[in-house]
Order: sequence, then structure tokens, then C-alpha cells
Amino acid sequence: MEKKLFVISVDSLFFDDVQWLTDCPNLYGIYQRGSVVQKMMSTYPAMTYVAHSTMMTGCHEEMHGIYHNEKAEVVEHPAWHWYRKELNSDTVFDAAKKGGYTISVINWPVTGADPSIDYLIPEIWSDEPEGDSRPRFLTVCSQGMDKLYDKYRHMLRWKYQPELDDFGVACLKDIIREYEPDIIMLHLSYLDHARHSYGGFAPEAKEALMECDRKIGELMDILQAKGLLEQYNICVMGDHGHLPVRQVFNPNILLAEQGFITLDSKGQVVDYKCYIHSAGLSAHVMLKNPKDHIIKKQVETLLKSWVEKKEYGCEQIFDKTQMEKLHLKGPFDYVIEGRAGTSFGNKCRGPVFCPTDNSDYKLSVSAHGHLPEKGPQPIFFGAGPDIRENIVVERGRLIDEAPTYASILGVEMPWAQGRAMKEILKQDYNNEEE
Repeated sequence: MEKKLFVISVDSLFFDDVQWLTDCPNLYGIYQRGSVVQKMMSTYPAMTYVAHSTMMTGCHEEMHGIYHNEKAEVVEHPAWHWYRKELNSDTVFDAAKKGGYTISVINWPVTGADPSIDYLIPEIWSDEPEGDSRPRFLTVCSQGMDKLYDKYRHMLRWKYQPELDDFGVACLKDIIREYEPDIIMLHLSYLDHARHSYGGFAPEAKEALMECDRKIGELMDILQAKGLLEQYNICVMGDHGHLPVRQVFNPNILLAEQGFITLDSKGQVVDYKCYIHSAGLSAHVMLKNPKDHIIKKQVETLLKSWVEKKEYGCEQIFDKTQMEKLHLKGPFDYVIEGRAGTSFGNKCRGPVFCPTDNSDYKLSVSAHGHLPEKGPQPIFFGAGPDIRENIVVERGRLIDEAPTYASILGVEMPWAQGRAMKEILKQDYNNEEE
């Protein structure tokens, strides 16, 4: 008998939010009747696209290849990792498709043009706030989803929230009514956006979580009306933490002053020996020529001096060997981990230190991209016919989520570095009954 699975990623949902969940009847109902893993170890950096790639592949960054929301480009606003082809690993969608399941995925990162997904509305937008997202969307959605885009595009306001969630949920409602997919995976971002804009535990963040709960309730009502709700294993999780920010450090300005970056009259980079790409509470240091040992030594000395000057907000530096131990691999040579209260900007001209700026998620009053063990931790909980009741596990890992879904569905993910969380399952479907 085929299983049914409904996975809901509530971006930046913490274990610390359990008290808030008591005012979220739909989410709290799932939390109360199933299994809970209180604190899930996220990725480094603790960022949405890195985490969601791990959550769907069961692999660390070194294997799936997504090291940041954005690509490591020498521009202030780099392109994002939107496309499935950018993943270096197979996913739970590939395993489920091979197993004969029908799949719908809504607003899930790094899924653009994924051939294994039957009903795909990927997370993607135009380059500019006033731009038309439709041309790009048509290149990445699954067949027939253009009609849903045209039907609900009036709800969109670029990448802003809660409109992006509103759009995705509206599309998903129609998909459930018409196609009844076996597997549903939904990513909701409103909570994360509210935390960035107002603070990790601001009243606006709680209201955003309650709005996510209302949307989930509407979807559950549709499944209930179709007589399907009790068949679904419903899993809810966060992806990363959040920490408060007091200042933004722009290291590229110091690099430009010392001749490592060459700018034109408009302040744009025309050449560089070293450039630093912000990952929020950490930053990726790129050498144009890593084999130039003189420049490399100069950069290492400079980075060390920033750590020694505590006001710069640089806590420690990781080289490639240390990055490997953190499962991080990308087109950069060092990583700067920030001290508490400091995030990193990409600007190459202007003041070295700036106040927080909600125009960019990496520079906002609350941000992430830090070592995953710091601060609030993501939660995981689930309930359904194949999930045990009243089980509480203290700690887990994001890389174990996809193998857990595969175990529920009875499909195999031999490439996964994670393992199924058997302690929360009634049966391990890839092995013997427990």
C-alpha cells in the first residue's frame, strides 16, 4: 500500500517557539499527537537554501554542492541557487518518483525545473522588485503549472511576504483538489521574514507563525473534506536559527583601501585579488588566484588582524581543511565566522561599519548564516499513521530528514549520508519491523 506524506517547512521555526505553538491549533495538534525532535542540527552556514538542500538530499554541503542561498559572485547582489540542476546529489523526490509516487512541491528552494516533481511551483522571482517573474517561472515550473501562475499571480508582490506564501498556498489548494498528490512538500517563509525585519522573538514574528498556521489549517481542511487527511504522515520542521544583529561590517571596503579590490568611478568592482561574499553572520573569502602565495599570505595576515580587533566582529577564521570538518565546500578559500551582534555586508565603498538594514536579509536586525550550534535550534515534529505517538527525542540532524521520509515511503536513498530517525517511526520500511 502506498504511503502519503505532507512535509511542511516553516522557515526558522525553533524549539523555543513551542509556547507560541499553543496559539497555533493546527501545528500544535500535530505537535501534541506525534513525535518531536526538539533540536535539529542545521548546516554551516545556517541558511535556507543550504539547509533545504540537505533536507531533501540527506547529504552535507560537500556532497550536494549548495553552500549559500546565493552564488559566490563578485557583485553586491549575486544570483540565487534556484535550479535543481545545481544540486550534485539525488533527492528524496528522485527516490519517490522511482517508487511510483506523485509529488507536489511548493516554494521549496533549489527545485527549479526538477523533472521528478509532477506539480512544481518553485521558489523563484524576477531580478527587480518591479520585474515580471513570469518568463523565469515558465522555465522552471512543471507542465500545466503556468495556468496556476496566471490564475494567482495577482497575489504576488515580488519576493515579499506574506504574499509569496499566499501565492504558493493558493496554487497548492488547487493542486490538492484536482490531483491529490501522494507527497506534498511546502516551504513557508513568512516567519523567517518577520524575524529578519522585527527580531527573533518580536510580536510580529509570533503573528507570522500564527498566519502560517492558518494557511496550514486551510490545506488540512481540504484534505479532510476529500477524506484523505488521516492517510497523510504530516511532518513539520524549521531549517535554521536566528541571532540579533547590532552592526554590519563591510570588509570589502578595507580590501579596496589596501589594494585587494579595484573599483571604477561608480564604486563597482572591475578587478580583485580578494573579495568577501556575505553569508549573513559569516562570510566567504574568495581569492582570485589561490596559487599566488604572496597574496594568500597577505590575506591570511589581514584576516588574523581582524579577529584580534574585536570591534570588527570577526570571531574566527576557517581555512579549507577546517571547512571540510564542517562539511562546507565551495568556490572560496576561507570563512569568517562573526562574533555575536555582527553581520557582514558586500559593499566596497562607504562606511566600514553600518547600522542594520532591512533592505537585505543578511543585514537585518536578526539574521543567520552562523555556526549551527549557536543560538535557537530548529525543531522537527510529525504525526500520522506511520509515526509513533508521544515520543520525544532531544537532538537530531537535518541530514536525517530525507532518509526518514524515504523510510516512511518505503523507497531507497543509498546516496544519503544521513539515516532514518527510526526512533520516531512505527516501522523501518527499508529493513525489518521494529
